[in-house]
Amino acid sequence: WAPAGHVVAWGQRMPAPADAGTDTEKPQTDRDTARAVASPQLRDVSRTAGEIRLGSATFDATTGRLVRLGDLELDGPVLDLYRAPTENDHGQGETNNIAGVWRKTMLHRLLHRVDEIDAGDGRLRVSGRTAPRTHPHGVAWTMTWTADGDGLVLEVDAAFVGPWTDTPYMRRDILVPRLGLLFGLPGAAERVTWFGRGPGETYVDSFEASRVGRYGRSIDELQVPYPVPQENGNHVQTRWLEVAGAGIPSLRVEGRPEFDFTARRWTSHDLDRAAKPHDLVDSGRVWLNIDHAQQGVGSASVGPALPEKYRIPRERTTWSVRLEAR
Repeated sequence: WAPAGHVVAWGQRMPAPADAGTDTEKPQTDRDTARAVASPQLRDVSRTAGEIRLGSATFDATTGRLVRLGDLELDGPVLDLYRAPTENDHGQGETNNIAGVWRKTMLHRLLHRVDEIDAGDGRLRVSGRTAPRTHPHGVAWTMTWTADGDGLVLEVDAAFVGPWTDTPYMRRDILVPRLGLLFGLPGAAERVTWFGRGPGETYVDSFEASRVGRYGRSIDELQVPYPVPQENGNHVQTRWLEVAGAGIPSLRVEGRPEFDFTARRWTSHDLDRAAKPHDLVDSGRVWLNIDHAQQGVGSASVGPALPEKYRIPRERTTWSVRLEAR
């Protein structure tokens, strides 16, 4: 009834160390499965006309965005709170229509403001606010960069400000679909290798059928061609990620300890606007999301609202990743 080698069932578990229950330190595993988190080295920050240099990185002195890491040109990050709605996000008419709330509260048209750039003491701190133009809710954030060997450690602090709950203009809570970082990479980037859940797309409420392992896919293969374009291709519980392409250095991102990622040749807004798959065209860049979390995909179109445990808490949140160009 099935060919030889057909998988009937599988399972995974984290093996306990031989000395479990003692105070002995766990043995170090190889780099692909774990990385010792050391304190970043403090290095001098230099500032010239239009640029800030920290270790191997160059930042725009006006926006505070990273524009070059080693020999890799890139742009970002910006704080990202939005995703293209899924069919489930549209709910049942106006019942559980969280995508409608996102649009009415302008989460799809966020502006990014830089309030302060502080370069010194071996660190670069960029503080600002991400919010809609005409509504009082937003996120105040600080991104702190520190040189770490040939790479950088980025720590993000994000605080939700303004009325997000029972807002006077909506009388409804605003669920945040994403809390993360968006980078623009050269269009030559074409392949992704990662250690985490895979190989297919996974979300916080739909990953149990995926295995933890090392996977490789082209960026085009990461896309799920739903008949109606919508959010797709996310991967949860990622320990590390490498994005590579012909003629450009590869970008390695390491979680502290984990992150979600998506990589595609169009933005979430392009995905949102597309009516059919053929509407999605290569923007000439690769848009990489390195996220602290993304809301679950849920079942609100055919069932109850998304359970609270799969939502993103609107509370002050801090997370960290390490980046290196190779």
